[in-house]
Amino acid sequence: MKKTGVFFILLVGLLFNYCLLKGEKIEVYSQLNYYTTEENITLNFDFISNPIYTSLKILNLSEELVKQSIQGDKFKVSFPSKKIPLGNTTLQIQLLSEDSTKDTSIVITKLASKANEVKINQETGGLIVEGLPFFPFGFYCGTVGNLPEQEVAGGFNLIGPYQSNMPEGLPERRAYMDRCAELGVKVQYGVNGLIGGGHNGAKVAMSQEERFEILKKEVLEFKDHPALLSWYINDEPAGQGRPASLMEQTYNMIRELDPYHPISMVFMMPSKAVNYRKGMDIAMTDPYPIPKSVTEVQGYVRDLNQTLRHDKSIWMVPQAFGGQEMWPREPTPKEIRTMTYLGLIEGIQGVQYFIHPGLNLNPQSVAAWSECRNMAAEFQQMTPFILDYSEVKMLSSSDENVLIKQFTYKGDRLIVAVNTANKPLNYNFKTDIAEGKKVALWFEYREVISSKGEIADMIDALSTRVYLIRKDPSVLDNKKGNLIYNAGFENVETPGLSSGHNMSFSNHKKGDHGATVFNDSRTSKEGLFSLRMVTPQVGAGKKVFFTPVAITKGATYRFSIWAKAKEQDEMPSFNIGIKALKKSQNFTLTSDWQEYSFLVQSDSSSTNTIVELDLSDKGTAWFDEISLSQEPYISYEVNPEDNTAKVRIATSIPETTIKYAFEGKSGLKTYKKPFVVDESLTVQAMVYQQKKAIAESSLFIPINKALNKKVLFETALSSAYPSQGASSVTDGIMGSTVFKDGNWLGFTTSDVTFTIDMGVRTEINSITPHFLSDANSGIFLPKEIEVQFSDDGKNYMDIETYTNQSVSKRGEPYLVPMEIKCNKQARFVKLKIKTFGKIPEGYLFKGTDSWMFMDEVMIK
Repeated sequence: MKKTGVFFILLVGLLFNYCLLKGEKIEVYSQLNYYTTEENITLNFDFISNPIYTSLKILNLSEELVKQSIQGDKFKVSFPSKKIPLGNTTLQIQLLSEDSTKDTSIVITKLASKANEVKINQETGGLIVEGLPFFPFGFYCGTVGNLPEQEVAGGFNLIGPYQSNMPEGLPERRAYMDRCAELGVKVQYGVNGLIGGGHNGAKVAMSQEERFEILKKEVLEFKDHPALLSWYINDEPAGQGRPASLMEQTYNMIRELDPYHPISMVFMMPSKAVNYRKGMDIAMTDPYPIPKSVTEVQGYVRDLNQTLRHDKSIWMVPQAFGGQEMWPREPTPKEIRTMTYLGLIEGIQGVQYFIHPGLNLNPQSVAAWSECRNMAAEFQQMTPFILDYSEVKMLSSSDENVLIKQFTYKGDRLIVAVNTANKPLNYNFKTDIAEGKKVALWFEYREVISSKGEIADMIDALSTRVYLIRKDPSVLDNKKGNLIYNAGFENVETPGLSSGHNMSFSNHKKGDHGATVFNDSRTSKEGLFSLRMVTPQVGAGKKVFFTPVAITKGATYRFSIWAKAKEQDEMPSFNIGIKALKKSQNFTLTSDWQEYSFLVQSDSSSTNTIVELDLSDKGTAWFDEISLSQEPYISYEVNPEDNTAKVRIATSIPETTIKYAFEGKSGLKTYKKPFVVDESLTVQAMVYQQKKAIAESSLFIPINKALNKKVLFETALSSAYPSQGASSVTDGIMGSTVFKDGNWLGFTTSDVTFTIDMGVRTEINSITPHFLSDANSGIFLPKEIEVQFSDDGKNYMDIETYTNQSVSKRGEPYLVPMEIKCNKQARFVKLKIKTFGKIPEGYLFKGTDSWMFMDEVMIK
């Protein structure tokens, strides 16, 4: 068999080579730099020019692992990892054409699983830390002090200390590493003072061999530490004349002791980085262009990508200093933002600002570092998009100063735009989204509308825009029956923070300022987000309070939440507390998503029912799909054609049976499918498990003659509480005891007058408008209701009057139907309601106009 050429890759960080074969350039690289628990090993093939090969084989010695045809210029090949032993395995690759075979080899590394392992996805350069995608976003510093707890609250997840590695400082280094582990902050551990000489060499006279001995002790001390992300071995080696051979020697020594963590260097001359490729896994570049153009950072990153992409993880060190040496000023906040996002456009997989010792020393500008904190939260939210290169492409902008890149993750699309000009611009770009589709500005709480296949917007000087196009916008909606707002944490108006909850410390005396609660887009049970809580010490974390909901006396409620925790020796517990339901329960977490739930019956009604979530134990946990719902859940839908209602009953409790009855009527039926009712009644439903009723609920169905009849208001509707307009009083949707539920019409006028058109002359025996009494919120019952009847809508007679004798009580809100009995026949029914007026002594808001809240008017 004729061999016409050889090309190869070593994937333990040693070397990655191109080889021109008959004028062709071919890349072959492993998906990961090493494997542990993955089921498959994946190789990536990229024929940069048109391939002449038709098939390939992958062999481990004589065992054939893969044989397949070649289709396309880029493709992946996978095979079971169980076929590869632990250690380094050299695989043979044969590329076959009609008249020749080309052989090459690739080294695959497989290691035993380890808790704090850090892998590199070589397709993207992104990191995988403890099984999750990880975008390092941090800063260089000197003395660590309390910087980790200060900055983790802003979204930073990485620090890189410049430090001495001398033995006398070991207790201090242990202390900050332990603290970072508690907070969930990773450390790029600096050992650069032990390698070579120059400005960051050790200040103690000793040989390199002596320094290596100290280095070995440092690696052995921290290689299993949960805070360790990577080893930082040198600072601008080419600029300081440090030989590549020394870096390679250092690299090999560390890798022998710790094959689980990558090794990094930074280059001020990125074109020289290729000479050091055998000495690193992470290649960083530190462009400091200010006061010159921000766009200079692009060239630095491109130089690294040109020679090291798919071999190294590429990071950028943006400038966060100035007013010293040859830099006369610091970057402005806008310049820092633009430089950072330009790095993202060019494909960086990590950000480490130079430098932040704290206390406004660098950068001196409060606004500049605040902007870095803003971006830390933004980048954490974008992480899975940035690290998923399955569908990444540049989009064409109408203005050359605006660079636009699109990322895709789970079918959702993220579009990042960067304005490199120091002036505001109008711009547009083409997309394939539907006409009139809403596109969210992810970090701005606004939307733009697509038109003619384009999105048009404006962008501030030296600024960014981030658009999110959801594949399935319905994930933003709550599931039917769930009382918790934003239960899946999908509505995110501010980077890192979902709406629908607030926080406090679990224990104010013990509260740890490094405890955090953030949205996390890297893992979820459903949708894109979960809620991540980090409690550094037992009882010292934060407690989450969800937006208050209303519960009804006598109803059964099911609480449920999906959760998991980071693996640790003693798995943490969390507590759910619902004071209004007199319920508190602890659950112990596992490392897999699991549902935790309980049933509880309410012995009173409340509109201020707050669910409290407390990760009281030390650890990191994720929560998703929180729910509090009546069990079983009863719903109905009115048919406007015949004014009947189709009733549905559902339960989320497995292995149960639903039975139902109508209040005041005998007979209990087994629910099998939706049923229709044609009169007003209360449906009572029960959930049975093993012949025992474990939950019950009820719902009133307001079928009546006025359903869907036309309503004309003479009184102007309030813009504050307009419900669904005039039709709200006949739409068959009942308001709850929560005045903000969107189903109430609110008025502060002295009188409210409106007419219901029954369509034809109708027999009328009673008229019942429904009101809300919530004196604590300034909502009072009306004083009087006057009803008039007419056949032509002009001449009214036969007045009926209802005088309210009850007084609105303080305390929990309650519903009040006011039935006006009559014996009339008419087409038009006019109601004139006299509201309560000024709020009297003894109530909140004394002397101001009271509100009247009105809902469904039922006619029988």
